[in-house]
Amino acid sequence: MVATLAFALLLNGPVEPQLTVHLSIDQGGGLVPRQLGLVVDEVRKIWSDAHVAVTSGRYGEPSGLVEATISLRILLTVLPVEDDGQRTLGWVTAGPNGRAAPLLWISLPAVTEAVLSTHAYDKPVKRLPRELRDRLIAQAIGRVAAHELGHYLLQRAGHHDRGLMRRRYIAAELVGDWLDPFKIPNAELLLVRQEIAALARLQASIER
Repeated sequence: MVATLAFALLLNGPVEPQLTVHLSIDQGGGLVPRQLGLVVDEVRKIWSDAHVAVTSGRYGEPSGLVEATISLRILLTVLPVEDDGQRTLGWVTAGPNGRAAPLLWISLPAVTEAVLSTHAYDKPVKRLPRELRDRLIAQAIGRVAAHELGHYLLQRAGHHDRGLMRRRYIAAELVGDWLDPFKIPNAELLLVRQEIAALARLQASIER
């Protein structure tokens, strides 16, 4: 076993330890458990490249002591249209220390509007069977939540030109089968992991 592990390290370099983010679903926007599961699955798939595991539970359910707990709130609120004519799909807010708070907000009506405005499977989404529409909406929420999670983990309000942390997505990317538009830049992976570990240590110290 030792020889096998040593050989693997020679081939691939050091194995990154897995860190865990726990999404506490404080508000579900009326989504049923199956849809919420799809939301979390999408966040999990996107953040797996950073060796970040994603668990979830409803508000008040205990999380593991080694997990960094972040609140996810799916709202029925719609923010005003911005100057560029786009609606805000999700956002994070600053805490009392000026850093982004571990709280992700998603506008269900805004995401739904974006999804219903585009095409999937060669048809307008609004003409697809309801079950499939609901799955695409849940997928889109997960991709938006993964983006907002990036704002928190990177502690940065700005955006990149490419990848997960772009300012805008087109609606087709939210419902597509591919995840390339949501890749995390390699240069940001170390910073992300450091931020998760710091949050987990802080929350563990508070719980003691």
